[in-house]
Amino acid sequence: MTIEAIFTPNEAAAFAHLSPKRVYKEIEYKVIQPVLDTPRLSFAALIYLRALKEINFEFSVKHRIALYQGLVKAIEDQAATLEFARFFILQLGNISQELSELISQFNQWKSHLVNNPHIMGGQTVFPNSRLSVHHIGKMIERGESLEVIQEDYPYLSELDLKFAPLYIKAYPIMGRPKKG
Repeated sequence: MTIEAIFTPNEAAAFAHLSPKRVYKEIEYKVIQPVLDTPRLSFAALIYLRALKEINFEFSVKHRIALYQGLVKAIEDQAATLEFARFFILQLGNISQELSELISQFNQWKSHLVNNPHIMGGQTVFPNSRLSVHHIGKMIERGESLEVIQEDYPYLSELDLKFAPLYIKAYPIMGRPKKG
């Protein structure tokens, strides 16, 4: 199962559980080829990045390029696995399924968020509230316990608490704060 969408480097970093710096490094070293010379990445790039996160082993640029190219070819051939080295086999089907489900759940959750220029200066907020998704995401990122957040904001769902940190990584606030 593959997703035909393209992703920003920040979205790719969030879904792969990597830092944006690592994603940009893979683009800079030309390991990952952006889609149509834009800073957008394919689903195959997400699979590669997620595999890198799980492997937690540093390959040379030459080997990372070979791994990515092999992965793209295996996906095109609809292979379930990719044998990269004698004892190194990637289960592409499992990574693809995990990412597809995560992205699908995230997009469904995100579709319920509110983005109105008349509410909180246009910041993305949870439905029927003035509570910023970035505020909750930052609280979780700083280590606040989910129980305390749930006690303070009982209308937040488990998905809100699961995806708020992912949202702030995928869509960081850029530039200076807006004037109220």
